[in-house]
Amino acid sequence: MSSVTRRGFLKVAGAAGLALATGCKASPPPAGSGSPVPGATAGAVMDQPPGRLIITPTGSLYVQSYGRVPRVDSASWKLTVHGLVNQEASLTLDDIRAFPKIESMRTLECIGNPVGGPLIGNVVWGGMEASALWDQVGIGPGATRARFSAEDDYSTSVDLKWITQPGVLLVYEINGEALPQVHGYPLRILMPGLYGQKMPKWIREIEFTDEPHKGYWESRGWSDIASVQTNSIIRQPESLERVPAGSVPVFGVAFAGLRQITRVEVRIDDGEWREAELLQDPSTLVWTQWSMDWPGTNGSHRIAVRATDDQGFVQSTESDSILSSSFPGGTDDIHSLVVTVV
Repeated sequence: MSSVTRRGFLKVAGAAGLALATGCKASPPPAGSGSPVPGATAGAVMDQPPGRLIITPTGSLYVQSYGRVPRVDSASWKLTVHGLVNQEASLTLDDIRAFPKIESMRTLECIGNPVGGPLIGNVVWGGMEASALWDQVGIGPGATRARFSAEDDYSTSVDLKWITQPGVLLVYEINGEALPQVHGYPLRILMPGLYGQKMPKWIREIEFTDEPHKGYWESRGWSDIASVQTNSIIRQPESLERVPAGSVPVFGVAFAGLRQITRVEVRIDDGEWREAELLQDPSTLVWTQWSMDWPGTNGSHRIAVRATDDQGFVQSTESDSILSSSFPGGTDDIHSLVVTVV
């Protein structure tokens, strides 16, 4: 990982979120450990050493609440892979654990994350490289799509290119421990470049098919592609916070899925955009952290942030409302907030 000197503590997972119809909600800070319109609560405040990429504590990672959280018996659970394949497979959790283990830091974001929202986190996942399983079953030449079914009866599907790209993981660990029930125990799938909508938890069945399929959220108008939009978020200071005059640390994260964040800029009130300092992992699948010090003067001020990715896209839309900003395909609107310097 790259290293950038950064002083002080970083408040990163805060900011109350908006209740969204995708069923994603922020988790409260861990204390020892659905509704289609859940309430999102504030996340945790984490103290991080200077120059380190932030790992979201498992208990603070947002939870997708499509419906009930199933209680899965791992002793009887199996993952079935079938359809247009040369050889169907039915694997136990022990079978999956027998494959070489991969550990990978990756950012996960909900398609319903509003502008500046908390429905995003960065964790270390552990599991197997899915390509080894695809090699074992032999995906047929007529397959164009993969359909997923989960233990909570959730379903969705993706074009074949998403599930056969490099880096697809079948994961059973998060931050070095077994997946908790709320995060998909015993198994979930991760596919680079997509929102969480397309990567179901509690996965039990993968069918390779040549037929279209719209899952639960897609049939309700959400994107059937659900690829991550370039976005950036202010995490410090928080909205409506009162901060002392002088040097004010401004900090946040930016993410663009398969694309690299190449620049993050901050604007105070109607001033010029100023480039922030970046802390990045070599992988685009990990969020970019950005920071700058602002010489705050007394009064009320609006702070805005925008990101540029390696395809030349620059965030430009300044939304007046977050109520519908993420529908139907995620948001790339500029995040801004107001603080008072005293």
